[in-house]
Amino acid sequence: MVIKLDNISKKYENSNFNLEKISFEINTKEVIGIVGRNGTGKSTILKMINGLIPYDNGHIIYKNEEIKNMSEEKLREMRKNVVYIFQNFNLLEGETVFYHLSLIYKLNKQKINKIKIDEILDFMGIKHLKNTTCRKLSGGQQQKVAIAMAILQNPEVLLCDEISSALDINSEKEIYNLLIKLKETTDISIVIISHNLTVLKNFCDKVIVIEDSTIKEIITPKKSETLDYDKDYFNNVKEFLLNG
Repeated sequence: MVIKLDNISKKYENSNFNLEKISFEINTKEVIGIVGRNGTGKSTILKMINGLIPYDNGHIIYKNEEIKNMSEEKLREMRKNVVYIFQNFNLLEGETVFYHLSLIYKLNKQKINKIKIDEILDFMGIKHLKNTTCRKLSGGQQQKVAIAMAILQNPEVLLCDEISSALDINSEKEIYNLLIKLKETTDISIVIISHNLTVLKNFCDKVIVIEDSTIKEIITPKKSETLDYDKDYFNNVKEFLLNG
């Protein structure tokens, strides 16, 4: 077990929004999907895990330590191992791909490892864009840079907050193919918020369904015998529309 959430609750004043009794574990090399209607607190769960938002009650334990009791220094160290990838790319348009990856070393006051950067860019399939400024990149390419920056930190957990929601279907396929590759070649755990049923079905080991401010059910999806993104997407849409 890498992280444990035990009976977490979160309420906002002057709002109907709240989360109650959120409990699950993130294990090594496990991929967990989170799905639910807009405004049900999915992103809040990821941000509480990362220490970006405080929780009111319950426990989030990382390496035998309560996250809300961590000092700022320990939180910064934890966030290198539990990396949050935002829905928006948050890249500097006028800077190059290489600049963004080298920034990881600069922020950690380490010598820039150009060989490691090249390896990550090659893994992501964007080595040819190394010296390209981010304003010239497509949305999918920018998201790959954001993922590359996360991987460069050698994380234990990636928290992916609807990282494909702004992408076209082909770019989305590329991103999830990369995540599948990451799953198959590393021990990184992944928690991913997505509304794409095909992604949740074929990529995740378990899917947490959020409804009525809490966990409605935790489902182990039945994988397709052969992974065909387009076919599965169509079949899922058809099944939903016809069977409701």
